[in-house]
Amino acid sequence: MREETLRSLILRAKSGDSEALQTVIERFRPLIKKYTRQADLKDAHDLEQELILRLIVLVRSYREELPYGFMELVEQEWAKNSRLSN
Repeated sequence: MREETLRSLILRAKSGDSEALQTVIERFRPLIKKYTRQADLKDAHDLEQELILRLIVLVRSYREELPYGFMELVEQEWAKNSRLSN
């Protein structure tokens, strides 16, 4: 079976497909883990949940006409988190 593109998964998730949303989250899991490794151990779980919530918000508000890709959008949004800049 051919792997579905991130773009098509995002569009499906945006239209309410919970399975597609879960797949998007799983595709971002390595990046989520990368960011949580930068946090204090006691904050890692909370940060992981916060990043997933932000990812969901970004999926639901995604606009195809943006001049940059979804990955860049996610990284920009997550970089705003003050706990990641310490």
